[in-house]
Amino acid sequence: MTAFDATEVRRPGAAASSAEGSAARGPGGCGDRRAARRLVVALSLSAFAEWGGASAILPLLPVYLRRHGSSVPLVGLTMGAFFLAAVAVQYPLGRLSDRIGRRTIQVAGLVTYAVATVLFFFFSAPLATLAFRAVQGVGTGVVDVANAATIGEVVPRRAQGRAFGALYGMQTVGMAIGPLLGGLAGLGGMRWLFLGAAGAVLAAAAPIAAFVPGGRRAEATPDQPRLPLWRNRSVLGVVVAFVAVGIITGMYEVCWSLLLVLRGATPWEIGLSWTLFALPFAVVSLPAGWLVDRLDRRHLVVVALAGTGGFAAAYPFVHSVAWLIGLGGAEAVITAAGWPAQSAQLAHSVPSRDIGRAQGAAATAQTAAIAVAATVSGALFGVAPGLPFLLSSGAVALGLGVLTVIWRGVSGRGPAMTAGQVTSRSTTGTPGSWRTD
Repeated sequence: MTAFDATEVRRPGAAASSAEGSAARGPGGCGDRRAARRLVVALSLSAFAEWGGASAILPLLPVYLRRHGSSVPLVGLTMGAFFLAAVAVQYPLGRLSDRIGRRTIQVAGLVTYAVATVLFFFFSAPLATLAFRAVQGVGTGVVDVANAATIGEVVPRRAQGRAFGALYGMQTVGMAIGPLLGGLAGLGGMRWLFLGAAGAVLAAAAPIAAFVPGGRRAEATPDQPRLPLWRNRSVLGVVVAFVAVGIITGMYEVCWSLLLVLRGATPWEIGLSWTLFALPFAVVSLPAGWLVDRLDRRHLVVVALAGTGGFAAAYPFVHSVAWLIGLGGAEAVITAAGWPAQSAQLAHSVPSRDIGRAQGAAATAQTAAIAVAATVSGALFGVAPGLPFLLSSGAVALGLGVLTVIWRGVSGRGPAMTAGQVTSRSTTGTPGSWRTD
């Protein structure tokens, strides 16, 4: 089920760096390390509150929608609307964050999500909930892009695995607590749970407002042209990995709780299943981030994808609720390094001035995959409960095959490249020219 050693933190009004290869993210940077640590802690605490509130409503939301008049296909469409809306905004707002700064985007996204969640308290009609879920997607989608871009901008690349591990670890701690509380509240308490979730997401804006610098990013200099992302094979590989994870995630959004209900699980057991996936993931995230900084990131991504695809293929054949919950925890341990490895690889692939654009592009591809998978999974589950699990597992296997071709000769280790080196790699196109070791 598929979540510092720092350099100069740019403050509002600070002079922009004139070169992408400067100490802004270089391994030899000697800027304000404590300020950057505080920023990573602030992002992690914000992610904990955001994901804790958002995930509290998630496990029972498909069942809640069914009980308030939505058909199974409409449940899938409603869950998919969250991601379809995010697709429309992630890339343009990721680019915008490169220009105006991350903080405005992050706070506005959190407020948008909270307002949409409050509306669930007052309205439960199928079409209304579909619209509210779409607005939630707009809010949370841009926050995730801006959070990742902030880490990619501030933290030196040799330590980004640990930074992303901390961010995703705290996200999954929130995911561990939120679903458990949601399961205890049950379907009868869902309306009040919406209000609690909105309050938690609003609270997530406080550390962002306090510690994330505002202001514009540095403008590109004339000798550093902005290159198309599709010419960067490292970025393309990350996009493929993001899409594969997105397909699995979208399927789980709709089908995991429905499968547990089919197997006879109670609401609290459904919430517990999400918690017992999130807790091992959170515990493993920090050491996984350490591995990302020391091992080949490509290998960690491949292992994580193979693990999640294998578990997805196995779940339909498991009829015990206890075994389903236990296997979910095992999957979390195997796949925990995948998220920070993907994000660190992406941050290593582009100059700092393009991080928001790259994160937005990859997140858009992943969110589109989630949206499509969530939209069709409900109908597939109605045909045969195991069908969406098996098809999504096959899609991951296909993605792994494509990934091995795209990433052949691309480095998964080593320090960042300057903009000039990125230009050299992109124009030659030969496998050896992509190595960064």
